[in-house]
Amino acid sequence: MMHDQADELRQLVRERSNSGAPSGPTVPLVVVSGGKGGVGTTTIAANLAVALARQGRRAVFVDADLDHGGNANLCQHPQIGSVVDVLNGKHTVYEVLQRGPSSIQVLSGAWASGELTDCSAAAQRRFIAELKALAPHAEVVVVDAGSSRNHFVRRLWHAASAVLVVTTTDSVSIMDCYAAIKVLLAGDASLPIQTLVNFAANAQLAGDVQSRIATACRRFLGLRAAGGGHVPRCETGGSAAEPVLIYPARSESARALDRIADTFWAQLQFAAVRNQATRQQAALPA
Repeated sequence: MMHDQADELRQLVRERSNSGAPSGPTVPLVVVSGGKGGVGTTTIAANLAVALARQGRRAVFVDADLDHGGNANLCQHPQIGSVVDVLNGKHTVYEVLQRGPSSIQVLSGAWASGELTDCSAAAQRRFIAELKALAPHAEVVVVDAGSSRNHFVRRLWHAASAVLVVTTTDSVSIMDCYAAIKVLLAGDASLPIQTLVNFAANAQLAGDVQSRIATACRRFLGLRAAGGGHVPRCETGGSAAEPVLIYPARSESARALDRIADTFWAQLQFAAVRNQATRQQAALPA
């Protein structure tokens, strides 16, 4: 009987747990958030994971939107568990991963009550630690955090290697994008924030939006919010009934995500090298 990558990963984790072996290096988390609903946060997150996988990266997509989760039905087989089960302690991350499009691994989402949204800090930290412990058999984890601004999303932001905040060219979406950054930043101007403009007709319009957000972040938050690219509206494939559209590989939307994924991967690798050098420097005798 053949086992997919998730089966092998689960078995390896069990073996390490039984042997008490160290967990090793951590996998970087890319958290994708939206200032408001309807800007395509889940679609962007899912397609970013797919784009990374197309480039040969072992990518995991996590639907962690507790307010609107469960819409991203990307698994190739019936769902065996969700992010809610992991937060409840019923399963580990490793036990509920399933194969999705382009060989990404998927941790399915589910709608959660307000009580679970405000679940214990210990449960949230354990969840994040399990995501990071997917290394070295996963190289990057893309987390869809939705458009909520609760403690869970804030904790995801502060654990991330990079945060991508999705907006559109709509003025309300732009203001909500800035508001989300202000609230979830929680005063930490060191977070690596980037903005992505979805449904953008051209680079100039997207650049104008990102410039407005960057100016407000720099002036009022002391934060450098870099432009993370833009994605045009996908006019091919899928249907209006699909909550999440995986872009056809040759569409302009997919090509835009390929460029964004390539840039993100380079930034993550640079950050890893820089952090390693910092740790080595700190370990040197005084």
